[in-house]
Amino acid sequence: MFIVTYRYKLPPDKIKEYIAIEQKATQIYLEHGCQGVEIYRDSKDPRYWMEINKFLDQKHYDSVIAKVDEDPRIAPLFEELKRLLEKGVIPEKATYLRML
Repeated sequence: MFIVTYRYKLPPDKIKEYIAIEQKATQIYLEHGCQGVEIYRDSKDPRYWMEINKFLDQKHYDSVIAKVDEDPRIAPLFEELKRLLEKGVIPEKATYLRML
Protein backbone atom coordinates (compact mmCIF):
# COMPACT_ATOMS: atom_id res chain seq x y z
CA MET A 1 0.00 0.00 0.00
CA PHE A 2 1.22 3.49 -0.87
CA ILE A 3 -0.49 6.49 0.70
CA VAL A 4 -0.24 10.19 0.04
CA THR A 5 -1.27 12.63 2.75
CA TYR A 6 -2.08 16.30 2.50
CA ARG A 7 -2.44 18.55 5.51
CA TYR A 8 -4.40 21.80 5.23
CA LYS A 9 -5.16 24.73 7.49
CA LEU A 10 -8.62 26.14 6.87
CA PRO A 11 -10.52 29.00 8.47
CA PRO A 12 -13.48 27.57 10.43
CA ASP A 13 -15.99 29.49 8.31
CA LYS A 14 -14.78 27.67 5.16
CA ILE A 15 -15.37 24.09 6.34
CA LYS A 16 -18.67 23.51 4.52
CA GLU A 17 -17.14 24.71 1.24
CA TYR A 18 -14.09 22.51 1.83
CA ILE A 19 -16.21 19.40 2.41
CA ALA A 20 -18.18 20.05 -0.79
CA ILE A 21 -14.95 20.38 -2.79
CA GLU A 22 -13.49 17.22 -1.23
CA GLN A 23 -16.62 15.21 -2.04
CA LYS A 24 -16.32 16.16 -5.72
CA ALA A 25 -12.56 15.59 -5.84
CA THR A 26 -12.86 12.23 -4.06
CA GLN A 27 -15.29 11.02 -6.71
CA ILE A 28 -12.82 11.97 -9.44
CA TYR A 29 -9.95 10.18 -7.69
CA LEU A 30 -12.03 7.04 -7.18
CA GLU A 31 -13.21 7.06 -10.81
CA HIS A 32 -9.57 7.01 -11.92
CA GLY A 33 -8.55 4.12 -9.66
CA CYS A 34 -7.61 5.56 -6.26
CA GLN A 35 -8.20 2.84 -3.65
CA GLY A 36 -9.72 5.23 -1.12
CA VAL A 37 -9.80 8.74 0.25
CA GLU A 38 -10.16 9.61 3.92
CA ILE A 39 -10.56 13.08 5.44
CA TYR A 40 -9.74 13.86 9.06
CA ARG A 41 -9.99 16.96 11.21
CA ASP A 42 -7.47 17.55 13.98
CA SER A 43 -9.01 16.70 17.35
CA LYS A 44 -7.44 19.68 19.13
CA ASP A 45 -7.36 22.39 16.48
CA PRO A 46 -10.33 22.26 14.06
CA ARG A 47 -8.47 24.47 11.57
CA TYR A 48 -6.20 21.57 10.61
CA TRP A 49 -7.37 18.87 8.23
CA MET A 50 -5.64 15.84 6.75
CA GLU A 51 -6.51 13.99 3.56
CA ILE A 52 -5.26 10.45 2.95
CA ASN A 53 -5.27 8.97 -0.57
CA LYS A 54 -4.60 5.23 -0.92
CA PHE A 55 -2.90 3.48 -3.83
CA LEU A 56 -1.54 0.00 -4.48
CA ASP A 57 2.04 1.22 -4.95
CA GLN A 58 4.05 4.12 -6.39
CA LYS A 59 3.43 2.99 -9.98
CA HIS A 60 -0.34 2.86 -9.36
CA TYR A 61 -0.19 6.33 -7.78
CA ASP A 62 1.66 7.74 -10.81
CA SER A 63 -0.89 6.20 -13.18
CA VAL A 64 -3.93 7.44 -11.23
CA ILE A 65 -2.53 10.94 -10.76
CA ALA A 66 -1.78 11.22 -14.47
CA LYS A 67 -5.43 10.45 -15.21
CA VAL A 68 -6.70 12.79 -12.47
CA ASP A 69 -4.51 15.63 -13.75
CA GLU A 70 -5.97 15.17 -17.25
CA ASP A 71 -9.55 15.26 -15.96
CA PRO A 72 -10.99 18.72 -16.74
CA ARG A 73 -13.03 18.72 -13.52
CA ILE A 74 -10.05 18.66 -11.14
CA ALA A 75 -8.26 21.97 -11.91
CA PRO A 76 -11.26 24.17 -10.98
CA LEU A 77 -11.68 22.23 -7.73
CA PHE A 78 -8.03 22.74 -6.85
CA GLU A 79 -8.36 26.47 -7.54
CA GLU A 80 -11.41 26.60 -5.26
CA LEU A 81 -9.47 24.76 -2.55
CA LYS A 82 -6.53 27.17 -2.78
CA ARG A 83 -8.90 30.10 -2.23
CA LEU A 84 -10.19 28.50 0.97
CA LEU A 85 -6.81 27.89 2.61
CA GLU A 86 -5.53 30.33 5.19
CA LYS A 87 -3.38 32.95 3.51
CA GLY A 88 0.28 32.02 3.27
CA VAL A 89 -0.32 28.39 4.25
CA ILE A 90 0.77 25.83 1.67
CA PRO A 91 -0.65 22.28 1.91
CA GLU A 92 1.88 19.81 3.26
CA LYS A 93 2.27 16.65 1.18
CA ALA A 94 3.88 13.41 2.38
CA THR A 95 4.05 9.85 1.09
CA TYR A 96 4.23 6.58 3.01
CA LEU A 97 4.71 2.90 2.27
CA ARG A 98 2.79 0.34 4.31
CA MET A 99 5.27 -1.91 6.06
CA LEU A 100 3.03 -4.26 8.05
